Amino acid sequence: MEFPFASLREWLSYLEVQGQLQKISTPVNLRHDLGYVSKTVADLSGPALLYENVEGYLGWRIFSDGLTTLQRRAWALGLRADDLSRRVAEVLMNRGPIKPLVVNTGPCKEIKVFGQDVDLTDLPIPYTGVYDNPPYITAGISTIQDLESGWVNIAVRRFQLKGQRRLCDLVVPSQHEGRVFARYVRAGQPMPIAIVIWADPLFYLVSQLPAADGVSEWNYWGAFAGQPLPVVKCETSDLLVPAAAEIIIEGVVDPRMREFEGPFCEFPGYYSGCYYCPVVQVQAVTMRAEPIYYYMYMGKEPSEGHNMAHLMYSGEIVRQLQALVPEVRDANVLSTWSFTTAVSIDKQAKRAGLVSKVGMALKTVKGGATVKNIMVFDDDVDIHNLNQVLWAFSVRFQPARDIFIMPETLTTPLDPSSPVMGKGPGVTSVAVYDCTEPGPPYDEPFKRQVAIPARSVTAVEILQTLGLLHEEG
Repeated sequence: MEFPFASLREWLSYLEVQGQLQKISTPVNLRHDLGYVSKTVADLSGPALLYENVEGYLGWRIFSDGLTTLQRRAWALGLRADDLSRRVAEVLMNRGPIKPLVVNTGPCKEIKVFGQDVDLTDLPIPYTGVYDNPPYITAGISTIQDLESGWVNIAVRRFQLKGQRRLCDLVVPSQHEGRVFARYVRAGQPMPIAIVIWADPLFYLVSQLPAADGVSEWNYWGAFAGQPLPVVKCETSDLLVPAAAEIIIEGVVDPRMREFEGPFCEFPGYYSGCYYCPVVQVQAVTMRAEPIYYYMYMGKEPSEGHNMAHLMYSGEIVRQLQALVPEVRDANVLSTWSFTTAVSIDKQAKRAGLVSKVGMALKTVKGGATVKNIMVFDDDVDIHNLNQVLWAFSVRFQPARDIFIMPETLTTPLDPSSPVMGKGPGVTSVAVYDCTEPGPPYDEPFKRQVAIPARSVTAVEILQTLGLLHEEG
């Protein structure tokens, strides 16, 4: 068992060896139990969980929180945990993407169910919030293909169970899925879709990359792994899916059908509204023998989903921003799927207008599509250390001078604050906070240097004895 982990089974075995997997034999109820446990695991950085006794679903097991902690995400990426988002950015910038490798078959084909024999209520789909009715598939990775270019887009999306062979799909027009679906609507054709419920941990992480238009996220699986992702052809379409997946739901999204969907406890931490959404008409389900269902809590952060997205967004934002603003050194999503993001710039290369340029550039790239609070720091501030972020914000920022506002930009309709703009959901203003040291003649107080104690040989030896400082520190 070593990176890259080829399947959930390998990942479970590795986590167990590392003491990071807790098997739960206590009977659990899908409506009441899993969401609160998962939220608490995220709050306290607890272990991954494998539920082995699901009420009403004999023989099924449910896995959750495999990627909740920083260390588990680092293992899944094959990287060291220290300075992880910077390591992610380096992979994205320096290793070329590798396209998947098509194979003849795989474990996801061990069980096949078609047409009228499909019954999605046979899947142990947990409820997350008290208002979920019916429940949602929260960890399904949507796999779709552009009608014109053949570009494949993957992303974790919410799917509400509407019947034995129907799911509702919240298609957001400004997102990649919405743009791809719009082309099928214009052509009057149903859009093939495959919903992947767990393949391997790296697949979930790369699905969170805010890749640019036309870039297939799963090519970066190969960049991290150094080898192609094995994929197989679906049974009812030409879509490709990971060969080692636990469960694949195949179907089409009908451009003419809509059903009432919602509410759902979404990533901003509030219930979303109710919408008329496109319907996935399910045509087939393929599975591994004795499949394991994957559940992901969603709602008020922290959560596994937030932690995955914040890491991958941070790395991709660095790559995308540096292409436009070379002075950018680092980025860190501080909260809510990039709603609030910190960026650091080269202190020695700072010039007039650079901070506002960084803000406008971040709203231009895909990684900044939903951002509304952009905090820009000099690179002598560790933007992954919240104490340093708040310190620099407190002493280098002046509200009357250092805020630049973009009054009207696009965001996600799931932001509960966006309707106050009076433009309907999905429109936001953006604030850029200049938390850098000011230039002359206003920099005199900052020339006195940061007030920190001197470092002595004895002090270093004491800290090393306490385990608080590494030898290279």
